[in-house]
Amino acid sequence: MTSAPRAPGKGDHVFLVDGSSFIFRAYFQSINQDARYNYRSDRLPTGAVRLFCNVLHKMIKEGVMGKQPTHLGIIFDKSEDSFRKQIYPPYKGHRPPPPEELVPQFPLMRVAVRAFGLKPVEQARYEADDLIATYCDIAVKAGADVTIVSADKDLMQLIQPGVVMFDPASGDQKAKGSRPERLIAEAEVFEKFGVTPDKVVDVQALAGDSTDNVPGVPGIGVKTAAQLINEYGDLEALLARAGEIKQPKRRESLTDPESVKLARISRELVKLVTDVELETPIEDLIAPGLDAKGAIAFLKAMEFSTLTRRIAEEAGLNLDDIPPDEALKIEGTDFSPAPARAPTPKSNGDGTAAAPVAVAAGAGTPSAVVESVKTRLTAIPFDTGSYETVASLEALDGWIARARELGFVAFDTETTSLDALQADLVGFSLSVEPGKACYVPLRHRDKADLFGGGMMAGQVDAAEALKRLKGLLEDPGVLKIGQNLKYDTLVMGEQNVRVAPYDDTMLLSYVVDGGRGNHGMDELSVRHFGHKPIAFSEVCGSGKSLIGFDQVTIERATAYAAEDADVTLRLWLLLKARLVAEGLVTIYETLERPLVKVLASMESRGIMIDRQILARLSGEFAQSAARLEAEIHELAGETFNVGSPKQLGDILFGKMALPGGKKTPTGQWATSAQILEDLADQGLELPRRIVEWRQLTKLKSTYTDALPTYLNPKSGRVHTSYSLAATTTGRLSSSEPNLQNIPVRTEEGRKIRSAFIAAPGARLISADYSQIELRVLAHVAEIPQLTKAFEDGIDIHAMTASEMFGVPVQGMDPQVRRRAKAINFGIIYGISAFGLANQLSIPREEASAYIKKYFERFPGIRDYMDRMKAECRERGYVETIFGRKMHFPAIESKNPSERAFVERQSINAPIQGSAADIIRRAMTRMDAALLKADLSAKMLLQVHDELVFEAPEEEVEATLPVVSKVMEQAALPALQLKVPLRVDARAAKNWEEAH
Repeated sequence: MTSAPRAPGKGDHVFLVDGSSFIFRAYFQSINQDARYNYRSDRLPTGAVRLFCNVLHKMIKEGVMGKQPTHLGIIFDKSEDSFRKQIYPPYKGHRPPPPEELVPQFPLMRVAVRAFGLKPVEQARYEADDLIATYCDIAVKAGADVTIVSADKDLMQLIQPGVVMFDPASGDQKAKGSRPERLIAEAEVFEKFGVTPDKVVDVQALAGDSTDNVPGVPGIGVKTAAQLINEYGDLEALLARAGEIKQPKRRESLTDPESVKLARISRELVKLVTDVELETPIEDLIAPGLDAKGAIAFLKAMEFSTLTRRIAEEAGLNLDDIPPDEALKIEGTDFSPAPARAPTPKSNGDGTAAAPVAVAAGAGTPSAVVESVKTRLTAIPFDTGSYETVASLEALDGWIARARELGFVAFDTETTSLDALQADLVGFSLSVEPGKACYVPLRHRDKADLFGGGMMAGQVDAAEALKRLKGLLEDPGVLKIGQNLKYDTLVMGEQNVRVAPYDDTMLLSYVVDGGRGNHGMDELSVRHFGHKPIAFSEVCGSGKSLIGFDQVTIERATAYAAEDADVTLRLWLLLKARLVAEGLVTIYETLERPLVKVLASMESRGIMIDRQILARLSGEFAQSAARLEAEIHELAGETFNVGSPKQLGDILFGKMALPGGKKTPTGQWATSAQILEDLADQGLELPRRIVEWRQLTKLKSTYTDALPTYLNPKSGRVHTSYSLAATTTGRLSSSEPNLQNIPVRTEEGRKIRSAFIAAPGARLISADYSQIELRVLAHVAEIPQLTKAFEDGIDIHAMTASEMFGVPVQGMDPQVRRRAKAINFGIIYGISAFGLANQLSIPREEASAYIKKYFERFPGIRDYMDRMKAECRERGYVETIFGRKMHFPAIESKNPSERAFVERQSINAPIQGSAADIIRRAMTRMDAALLKADLSAKMLLQVHDELVFEAPEEEVEATLPVVSKVMEQAALPALQLKVPLRVDARAAKNWEEAH
């Protein structure tokens, strides 16, 4: 439905809706409602969009407070690149990223506006508030009345005769913290700021705004600012007469040159612009009335059944005559449930919403579209000789301009080290189209230069190139595409460059093909395109002939680096299309992509270690190992090299003829950890001592000796590296050093943890989920006894023992509880009677009886296990409670042992994977929650079900509940677990004491 454009005049009423503000408000309102209504059937988050549509419908049909709009504008922020950042770069610099489940809803809000017959308004360099201020000024001068629909205090400066604000109702009016709808006029502004609307800017200039990082004048709050402005008239008069102020602190602050400067800067930041050169004239905001068919098509596609029926009834339309809109494609992602058609790549205004996907033109089923994309990409040859070496800034500008035109670019760095925090940037590559890529050399050194340090010819000035690259990588309208982008993010972070927004092809592959193989670029290229890229060893050599990338010739570097960017772009085009076709957008957007930035920040922060403690422990472990070695030699009756598998095998199975001996293909006895542990479980002393010796020497070599070698000379901290796509279940792994494998149940392992310390004046906080996998099991298997025990806070292992063995919880024998605990955790991992017998040192028959009785007492667990095995056999994968797919191709194996092993994995994977998803969700929300609470704590480590933070001593007590709340509510709003999550959080000077 359209209406002819018309400028407002006397008697007209202009409604200006702060769309950007309402998006966030609708989201936070939605998460307090039933989670079932916040997701489409394919798990796309839609709760905020649903509430947004309800408000749009009500406003178009009923107006506000009985007044109907003649003109209606829905106004959004186009990007964070406001002109205010030129005035004050830190402006809004510490705002947290949007909640991950809100990100996919940003573009849908704009689609909703168009579906209802309106035009979303946004404009580069200006915030929504500036556009509202300009429209307001035009309307008032034309004699029209204006209602600004928002609760944003910054817009209160616009209130005047003929201009009011309307604050919509916030949620269920019975809910705690909700507000009824209300009009805001001059009296309400005075109540909030203590001044009339025309003085609000002056008060804000003095008081500042921590939310937007407006500095204000130190020590002056809103109340004091209002008193001063009311007394002196305005900011400039106050600053001119500041020497007259009687209070010494106020006088000192307002006569300090730096404070005066901050006050004037703050006024420029908070004052709204009323003369924006509008791209959408106010005439185009004429209220058209509701486009019922367009709205219904959109609402059906979103599965908003209640509002769909209501609008259809109001319009007298038959729902069956209006198919769901198949054109819900914006910013390159298809959000419709209908078969995907080819979207056009566009830049992303929000800098946060889903990425553009350039796919083959033409309609068809999702799988047909994917195949079409793959066919086209495979047909374009990989010609490394055609890649461009960028040798001038003008040529680089051309590539950057093309990237901005398209709205996306594949990007890769070349460095001197795998340690991103200590690597020197040698060059970078870009690709904007399949087959078209370039390499920008920055710091290649001529190895023939006898004096060293001589630069190869034909390179771009590094400082100038990095300035241009920074502009591109930080441009919110250009999507940056990388493979294992966390590394490149860290490298560029060292160059003071923040990469955003971004997509990671390694994570895209992980989402669509988790469990089907590795996700390295070379393997993905071979798997999808049949093309083997140039190997690193072909360029830099290996072993003694290894050279640094900075010594590679520029010609060879171009072929290698540009090909990487080309492959990455092609992978993105294919995998992004698959992500949409397979309905996995939400998994990627909420569980994978946000972690890149989170983990990069954690790795960059690192953690302190006490080298003296480690040195002392190394000495202690060496002495204990020597004692154990002497005891081993005595038990063996001779001296031999305990660290030699051959000599050890000859002693155990040759000389002593211990049971269980078997030979390897080389003919020597096998002495794996499992073989030795099985012998130790049988009560054999020599294998037990050997197991202890191995554990101790491994701790010494892996941790107490090695940890000091990982200290970063610049930070003085240890920086581990996390792998996001290394496990089928979604668990993170760490390396260089591996902090996931420090044993927590042994005294030696606990001693090692004591060497991880907080900085002076700070404390380490350890926050650990309590029995999270058992809680997930209780949820997915629907076990009433377990669910009730968790709800009541009962000792779950004691409860299990009581259920199984008929003993009271009070006064229970610790040995009985230990057996129940072993069964509880063993069941999750599909433990066999043989395994349980070994673990508890009991006969296999007794262990078998325990397991049988366990299933009798908790039949839902057996049902769950059977269901998972059947699902895996049928589909080839199982899912977490959030919908992450974990593939197990070997479920089809003809080998019974391998097939049985995979079946056990299929039982455990949904539990362990769901627990991993929960902690991932907690991690992606943590920084924003701490920032919102004005806390300085930083997340340093993630180890299994535990997060480790560093916080100032004075903030510890305030930090503990914030951390616990985020972790305990991590499943919300996507899922309401049947059992509560619990977190144990403690603070201490070192990691061990925090447990």
